[in-house]
Amino acid sequence: MSERTGSKDEDRGGTQTYDEPEGDRPYIDTVFDALADWRRREVCQFFRETDVSTATVDELAMLLAACEPSGLGESDGRTHDEFATELTETHLPRLDAAGVVDYDDRSGTVRYWGQPTVEKWLEHVTEVDGRCA
Repeated sequence: MSERTGSKDEDRGGTQTYDEPEGDRPYIDTVFDALADWRRREVCQFFRETDVSTATVDELAMLLAACEPSGLGESDGRTHDEFATELTETHLPRLDAAGVVDYDDRSGTVRYWGQPTVEKWLEHVTEVDGRCA
């Protein structure tokens, strides 16, 4: 067992003890953080719904440009280059750190190996929130 700070306990200044996850299953806060942004969800959904296991940053930027939700308070109509920059500077490193993808910033490639916990939550998000068609 290890001590991890849970989000509810952090607010109260305490810690709670959790069992270590088995195998490659990520800690649930890591999964929620990885899926907290629509761009990261779209990247994961792309790999989940296709037989593709590797994509380039350019391919993923095109996907995001096509699926950008309106009314998020962000600048609508961003360019491909803006999405590519967001992916390389923020979203892909975050997904990589969470163990959801392998991102090689030198080659600009992303590899997805599959992550059952992430995919289960993606199913739920899709049912509740919908997504780009």
